[in-house]
Amino acid sequence: MYIKYLNQRLNKRATGSLSFQNAFFYLQWDDDDAVYDFNDAISSNLVTLKKTRRRSKLHPHKQRSKYICRPELTVEAGNHFVWEYIPGHGTLNVPSDAAILHHYRVCEFGGDDCIKTASTADKTAYRYKDILTNAVRLQYDRLKSKCHLADLKMPPTRVFNKLINLLKPGQR
Repeated sequence: MYIKYLNQRLNKRATGSLSFQNAFFYLQWDDDDAVYDFNDAISSNLVTLKKTRRRSKLHPHKQRSKYICRPELTVEAGNHFVWEYIPGHGTLNVPSDAAILHHYRVCEFGGDDCIKTASTADKTAYRYKDILTNAVRLQYDRLKSKCHLADLKMPPTRVFNKLINLLKPGQR
C-alpha cells in the first residue's frame, strides 16, 4: 500500500524527505498471548511479535516523528524533521493510513505511567512474521558461535505468565 501511495503522491523533484509518525509500543505492556502458540524460540522472542499493544494516539508530524531524507537536498537535519532544505524542496508527510513507524521503547520520563494511556492492539508486524523470523534465524545461526550467543528459550507457559502478571504492582 505504501509503495502505491508514494507512486501517486511523490513529487520526486520537490520532495526532500518523507516524514513518518511514530507509534509507541511500550515494553511495559503485556506480551501478546499469541507468542505462547509459536513453535520456535526465534518468533517467540521477537519484540515486534511480542509487543502488539501500542498507544492509540500518534504524535503529529515534527513531534517524535522520524524521516528519510535525501541528503543532497538537505541543509540542516534534526532528530524529528529536516530543519532546512535547499530552496524549492520540502517534506512529504506520509499519512498514518499509508505507513507508520513502530517504535518499541520503555515509558518516557521513568516510571510506568505511559501504560495508562489509551491503547490499541496492532498486529501489523505479523504480516512479516515468517520472513522476519527466517532473516533473524539466519543471522542468529551465523553469529551464534562467533559471538558466544546463548540458546534462545521458549517463553514461559501462558498460565505461568498470567500468574507473573498478577504479581506485578498495579496489575491486580
